[in-house]
Amino acid sequence: GFGHSKSTTATSSRFRGQDHAFVRSYSDRLLKCDLTLDMLSENEKMKIIEKLVKIQKDGTLEVDVTRSALVASELSEIDAFGSVPRDVEEVKSGFSKSVPKLKIAILVVGTRGDVQPFIALAKRLQEFGHHVRLASHVNFRTFVKSAGVDFYPLGGDPRIMAQYMTKNKGFLMAAPTEISVQRKQVKEIIFSLLPACTEPDLDTGIPFRAQAIIANPPALGHLHIAEALGVPLHIFFTFPWTPTNEFPHPLARTPQSATY
Repeated sequence: GFGHSKSTTATSSRFRGQDHAFVRSYSDRLLKCDLTLDMLSENEKMKIIEKLVKIQKDGTLEVDVTRSALVASELSEIDAFGSVPRDVEEVKSGFSKSVPKLKIAILVVGTRGDVQPFIALAKRLQEFGHHVRLASHVNFRTFVKSAGVDFYPLGGDPRIMAQYMTKNKGFLMAAPTEISVQRKQVKEIIFSLLPACTEPDLDTGIPFRAQAIIANPPALGHLHIAEALGVPLHIFFTFPWTPTNEFPHPLARTPQSATY
């Protein structure tokens, strides 16, 4: 849904002996590949998948990077149009229609270091014509708006959060006395997410209802808001967030040896 690309150098191609200027852009190639896969039977699709990955009995996937790259390269070169000539403008307009202009809410909980990368993302999405609202703590209002991005305040105080993280080196609480403080912080964050995705702009009064949501993991409640609104949700962070058998979650405050 958020995939975009810019055209590369134009080249020439021939269809049934006729000369056509054909923009060999990455987006055109993606569209051709998608059309080709749609024409394949389920068995043919399964054969392609089996070439790309090996599905293990435990549900994990084993990927041969070298072999998969070769298969993917071959797929991208498949001519999806076969013997049916198509005008390049028809191809390009078809791709453009598949990427509608969306109202996107970006939900970010954290400190300035968490917010700043999402400002860059918001500005890039705006370049493609999307209406983007970045919702974060009120402390960052000027920071976000000075970058030319719409802002909406979320609950929670990043200063309290930063003090807590510095003291405890993670999310786990060091003492029962911290429970009430963090419970209040979490409640303020959760209860502010729905308005951030549905309420009009606080300065201009322009209506806003998110058609897609981007959120970092600490924006607790993102999944429920997306489900309630019936919109897609993309969760990602600016540093590794998933524990592996080599390293624990970066904020888990767990010895590395305990992950084996």
